[in-house]
Amino acid sequence: MPALLNRLLAAPSRIGALASVTFVQLVRMKVFVFLAVFALALILLQSLRINDVLGPETYGRNELALLKNTAVGGMRLFGLLFAVAATSLLLPKDTEDRIIYTILCKPVPRFDYLLGKALGVLSVLGVALLCMDALLSVILEIRTSTVLTEQSAVMHAAGLTEAQMQPYLEGIRQAGLTWDLQASLLVMFMEWAVLTSLTLFFSCFTSSTLTSMIFAFGFYIVGSFQSQFFGFALHGQDGVSQTVQNTTDFFGAIVPNFQIYAISDAGINGRPISPGLIGSLTLITCAYFLFHLCMATWIFRRKEF
Repeated sequence: MPALLNRLLAAPSRIGALASVTFVQLVRMKVFVFLAVFALALILLQSLRINDVLGPETYGRNELALLKNTAVGGMRLFGLLFAVAATSLLLPKDTEDRIIYTILCKPVPRFDYLLGKALGVLSVLGVALLCMDALLSVILEIRTSTVLTEQSAVMHAAGLTEAQMQPYLEGIRQAGLTWDLQASLLVMFMEWAVLTSLTLFFSCFTSSTLTSMIFAFGFYIVGSFQSQFFGFALHGQDGVSQTVQNTTDFFGAIVPNFQIYAISDAGINGRPISPGLIGSLTLITCAYFLFHLCMATWIFRRKEF
């Protein structure tokens, strides 16, 4: 009993050490080069007078919305690609370098090993997201101030009163930097966490990095259109058999429903996301993450190392 207690007490430091080693391992792969590319693209996009290129319909809040959606779209693409690619590479690389044998020959539970790997990937994603968020926030705040000044001058020249100008100016502020944008980025990070754990699960029973990536992206696409997929499959069937119903229920339970993370688009477009909804998504994300991790551990224990 004391030995088991000591192992449980040592688990956080053990997992933290594995996560930090994974973090350093991924940083050495120069993944942060993307941040330099992202920063350069965002600065160029900010300096470009979008309304002169796309026409007068992009003036004001639409100009800010376009800037914000383009930047967040780049962040999401980076996160999805990195979560799948980096996680798929971890186990094969550790096996190739024989690091995994050194770790597992010690009293390190395989659950702790996999959890440390997943947290290492999420640590890199978290640091990258914070850097990109900080850069976007600064640029968006500067651009919002510029647009407000320009539009105020235009409306003053047109003879509008302060009361008439206020609703339009408030709309511009809502299209700029808001707390709802930060909530959207948090939801996006949750989506990355689920995709990371799902990819880790596939990495445990496939020997090919490419196969893990294909499975992960395939399940992500299916999970992103889950309701449409089931609606199409059952369309026009008046009496669905119990077998078909059970199959769809089982499939819906094991495939993460990535559609629930689409609410991040609401915050990006200036619509509020309630704290209660954030809390519910956090619980769902933790459930998905632990489920994938437990299934990965169950498969991983059956491998010979």
